[in-house]
Parts: sequence; structure tokens; C-alpha cells
Amino acid sequence: MISAEEEKFYQDWEKQRTLPHYKRKPFLRGLSAGLSLGVLVLILSDMSWYERANMVANTRGNIIWVIIAILVISIGFAWLYQQFTCEMNEQRFNELKHIKNKK
Repeated sequence: MISAEEEKFYQDWEKQRTLPHYKRKPFLRGLSAGLSLGVLVLILSDMSWYERANMVANTRGNIIWVIIAILVISIGFAWLYQQFTCEMNEQRFNELKHIKNKK
């Protein structure tokens, strides 16, 4: 048996699955998760808990490159999260479709 919530999802996704897979909400969720990980890395590196790594980073690194790397990684993470969410919705749709056709 399909619940009312599953039926609503089935109807909505049946309409949306032909549209482009770009959705703002999953992209922003992934972006915020990626940026929060990047901020965590910056905080950990600023705490100087490993002095030798901090000395090497200060001599070789430039903070602009670190920020650019964090932004690129965050955008990549957001894109992957968006694709993952779309694939999960498609899998759920196919499972519900199989249950409906089985009846």
C-alpha cells in the first residue's frame, strides 16, 4: 500500500523528473555543509595545535589560495549533494512506480 505522502511525492516527481535537475535547495544545503567544513579547517589551522605544520603553511601558503580552494571544494560538494538528492528521488519514484504497477 502506498501512503498519501508517497502518492503526493509520486505525483510531484512525475511532473518534475523531465525538468532540468538543478534545484536551489539541495545546492544551498550542500554549499553550506562544504563551507562549514572549510571554516572548520581554517579554525583548526589557526589554533596552531601543530606548530610545525603551521610554520610550513605560513612560509609556503597564501591565505587567498586557501580560501579559493575552500570555495572550489564547497561548490563541488554542493553540486555532488544536488545530484545525490536527485538520484535518491528518482530511485524512490521508481520503487513507488514498481509497487503501483505490481498491484
